[in-house]
Amino acid sequence: SAVFGKQLDIHTGGIDLAFPHHENEIAQCEVYHQCDQWGNYFLHSGHLHVKGSQEKMSKSLKNYITIKDFLKKFSSDQFRMFCLRSRYSSGKGKKTQQTALIYFFFSLAVEFGDESMDDAKHLLQAISSFMRDANAYIKGQLICDPVREDILWERLANTKVTVKAAFADDFDTSRAVAAIMDLIHHGNRQLKAVTKDAGSPRSSVVYGSIISYIEGFFNALGMSFGEQQVAVGGDNSAVLSNVIDELVRFRAKVRHYALVLPEEAEDAVPMEGAVGAKGSKQEQKEKRQQLMGERKPLLEACDSLRGNLAAFGIHIK
Repeated sequence: SAVFGKQLDIHTGGIDLAFPHHENEIAQCEVYHQCDQWGNYFLHSGHLHVKGSQEKMSKSLKNYITIKDFLKKFSSDQFRMFCLRSRYSSGKGKKTQQTALIYFFFSLAVEFGDESMDDAKHLLQAISSFMRDANAYIKGQLICDPVREDILWERLANTKVTVKAAFADDFDTSRAVAAIMDLIHHGNRQLKAVTKDAGSPRSSVVYGSIISYIEGFFNALGMSFGEQQVAVGGDNSAVLSNVIDELVRFRAKVRHYALVLPEEAEDAVPMEGAVGAKGSKQEQKEKRQQLMGERKPLLEACDSLRGNLAAFGIHIK
């Protein structure tokens, strides 16, 4: 009350606190503040269950995981994403108080397991990957075919409507996240890299707007993509970014050399007939195979470098 005053918009808590704890809290606060309605909405979260078990995670049952142990395997943002993907039930109760109504939303039990946590982890990776590609596109580091801006603007507008409706409908975070992932899907579809720049203008504004909206959405929910920020944060972030760019350019040059084959000369085919021509082509084919065999370790080294960097949150495409 010292912080929020005599009225709350949203009060949260576990489903086991709905009665009698919250009923008692409402009665005391309304008497103390002399008001007809102290809290407008109560969101009661379901208990956390280990997957496959009917028992809730509890210290007394010794089936719980400490935060310290959890953070050895997963990040705090991954747990937040896990929670956001858990839907509230459609069950809704209401309590009538003379002229006022207080709504209670009850959550289903939430199943916790490695599979659901891995799903949350992969979603965060997909979001981070899109953000990297979109930023690279804006900076001109990723060359793509012309973008259908009209489609992306429409998708962004529809996403905003869907997200707002999802939060207004029983705080359905699962549907809101699904809408964000659908927007990312359509954004990725148009970020198809091409080998040559056709000179087409970049659609930086629409991708900047999409990035801004996605960042605002997750920041409001307490998510900061911390793993990426830790990896490239601090005073040396600009230096590290330049080092990564130079490393990517070097890898691209090595890979290009490994894939390049000598061009066929027009006079490579002898004039003495088809047999000689066939033999010449066969020699060229064998030479190609020999060159590719010799350069195969270079390609494998490039792929190995990409895989090693991915372990540190740096993805090369």
